[in-house]
Order: sequence, then structure tokens, then C-alpha cells
Amino acid sequence: MLIAMIGISMPTFWLGLNLIFVFAVSFRLLPPQGYQPLHEGLWDNLSRMILPAITLGAGQGAFLARITRSVVLETLREDYVRTARAKGLSERRVLFGHVLRNGLIPLTTVIGLTFAILMGGAVVTEQVFNIPGIGRLLIQAVLRRDFPLIQGIVLFIAFLYVLINLVIDILYAFLDPRIRYAE
Repeated sequence: MLIAMIGISMPTFWLGLNLIFVFAVSFRLLPPQGYQPLHEGLWDNLSRMILPAITLGAGQGAFLARITRSVVLETLREDYVRTARAKGLSERRVLFGHVLRNGLIPLTTVIGLTFAILMGGAVVTEQVFNIPGIGRLLIQAVLRRDFPLIQGIVLFIAFLYVLINLVIDILYAFLDPRIRYAE
């Protein structure tokens, strides 16, 4: 619980700078920043993406862990869970077959919303790790006052957000058979 709170409350840029200090400067295990194209070597490309991936994923992973915990604790109090246990089902079957399956709907919603947060965090992470990406392009466009490029990037991010929400709505029908959309 404490680690999840730390993961949620730590800003992305601060975590990124600390990861660079520990793994690139102190232990010299990973390169500190930059981008290496995939055609110049798979390991070099992957080694340069480890720290940014941890930086982006740590906060969202902690957030999802807290949400999953609260959904599971809330679902464990339901009557159908007590009934499943009374029938003699194993604890594993109760947890995976009943508790987590019924908790997937709110978790799917939260996972979809975290994609929007990841897109915002990518802007900062690309700056910290000197990675050429859409976030860095957005910052450069703002500094150059290139309004058509800014509008295009914002439109692209909004399109991705709408697409993610559409996929989540379609997933609802697969996760919960009671949900049906108009035919």
C-alpha cells in the first residue's frame, strides 16, 4: 500500500531523473538518455527504452494496483461470493472466476483513462530522456508558435482518446454479457 502511494504521488520527471541517477550514473547499467533506431541494434534500442518505460509505467501501475485492490475488497463482500464459497469452490476459483471477473468492468474503465494520463506523461518523459516523439514535437511547436502543428497534434491525441474509449465500450460487451448495445 505504501509503495502504491509513493508511485502515485511521485511526479514523472522526478522519478525519471532519479532512475537516470541510480541506473545510468551510479551503477552504469543502462544508457541515460537518447534514442537509437531499431535497425542499429535491438539491444541498444531496448536498453534505451527501459528507463522511460519504467518511468511511465510506475505511476500508472501503482494507480491500477490501488484500484484493483479496492475493487477486489468491495467484490469480496458480495452475496454471490459467499454463495460460491458455501458451494465449496476453491479460493482460487472464487477469486479468479467470480471476484476478478466481476471487477473487470471498473478496471477496464480505469485502464482506458490511464491511457490519457500516459499520453500526458509521455510529453514530460520524452523531455527528460531526450527521446524524439510526439510530446517533444508538441513542445517544439509551442515554442515556435506553430499553431497548425499544435492543432494537428492535439487533434491526433483527441482521436486516440476517442478510439481508446470506443475500444473500451466494445470490450464491455465481451466482459459482461448483460451489457448489450442497440442493434
